[in-house]
Amino acid sequence: MKRNIYALIDCDNFYVSCERIFRPDLIGKPVIVLSNNDGCIVSRSNEAKKLGIPMGLPYFKAEQIIKENGVSVFSSNYSLYSDISSRIVEILKMFSPNIEVYSIDEAFITLNLTNSNFTKYGKEIRERILKDVGIPTTVGIAYTKTLTKIATKIGKKNIEYGGVLSLLNEKDDDMYLEMVDVEDIWGVGRQYSKWLREMGIDNAKDLKYANRQVIRHHMTVQGLRTVLELNGIDCIPLDSRRVLKKSITSSKSFGIKTDSLEDIKKALAIDVARAGEKLREQNCVTGMVNVFLLSNPFKIPFYSNMVSIKLPFMVSDTPNLIKYSLIGLERIFKRGYIYKKCGVVLSDISTVNDVQLDLFNSSFINDFNIKNKAMITMDRINRKWGRDTIKIGSMGIENTLKMKQDMISNRYTTDWNNLLVVNI
Repeated sequence: MKRNIYALIDCDNFYVSCERIFRPDLIGKPVIVLSNNDGCIVSRSNEAKKLGIPMGLPYFKAEQIIKENGVSVFSSNYSLYSDISSRIVEILKMFSPNIEVYSIDEAFITLNLTNSNFTKYGKEIRERILKDVGIPTTVGIAYTKTLTKIATKIGKKNIEYGGVLSLLNEKDDDMYLEMVDVEDIWGVGRQYSKWLREMGIDNAKDLKYANRQVIRHHMTVQGLRTVLELNGIDCIPLDSRRVLKKSITSSKSFGIKTDSLEDIKKALAIDVARAGEKLREQNCVTGMVNVFLLSNPFKIPFYSNMVSIKLPFMVSDTPNLIKYSLIGLERIFKRGYIYKKCGVVLSDISTVNDVQLDLFNSSFINDFNIKNKAMITMDRINRKWGRDTIKIGSMGIENTLKMKQDMISNRYTTDWNNLLVVNI
């Protein structure tokens, strides 16, 4: 029986690499990217790693080592990163019709080649992405998705593989599996890794040969699948289907803490607009909005609350979503507190085609179709000309509570006003 052959394309230090596309002067130099609101370190160049800067460290705790070593710092620029990710996926479609986009910086594909030189093919993929997009990648090739994860992990740490490692020669598997700690195995969480260590299972090789019945009992079916996959038995097939989100959350911490209801309304309206975009992207409608609000946890008294608003009908248009979300906000807002964050969660989500429209109310159907078309048109314009080219009035002209992004780069590929300028 013909076996599936998988490849995992994993972008190296993705956020940092995106910034370096437009700042080639930073190649070979220490660079870090911060999380929302310039909070923690979420991406590091190899040079920054060598300085001992850990992932997840709050920015303020790293300021001294950053200054002493001339580390370049960027606020997260998700519009740019998302667009670069989409470009990489389009390239991967040239190499395989079967793609599973696992995350913003990872994608699985299946390889169906007549020749056996899969390593060469992996290098072609890697070189094409580097040439066309400018992002360095590591490619892992194996008979299972779990083994491709291991291959990329080893490939990243060992430059002698040239960014591509194939585990198709199964007689060498044990050598590679021994190099991967049990905590670093895809599908093994922190709690399970602690138990595995207590059982004397310290690396992927140990887990490969572990008692399957014991693993099944303590780690459920998922744990057994991991063991089987380490043995080259394909248990986790490629999923190229777009998984619909059962809930959609949009929230951001305020750049400036506030007690102003009007300012919070504008911030919430922006969050709701983003959630509405995501809802329409998957051709869905929602029947419930959940609004939450919390004050500064470091200030006493502390206050947090959440309210759920059942909508009178299924909607996807931003004006209605904002209308009912603001009703929820007014219910939970209390004066006398300094607020740090608000947000919205859309739930009770269904596809448009699954919604049972009121066939006896033609005006409702017409209204739904008109609003849906208007929103789709607005989304298309905003995608083409830049976010918030067209927006709802309640979002305000300017977001006074926008996140702290003091070191954000230009949105070079998604905003006409941020196009790269080259002086010759």
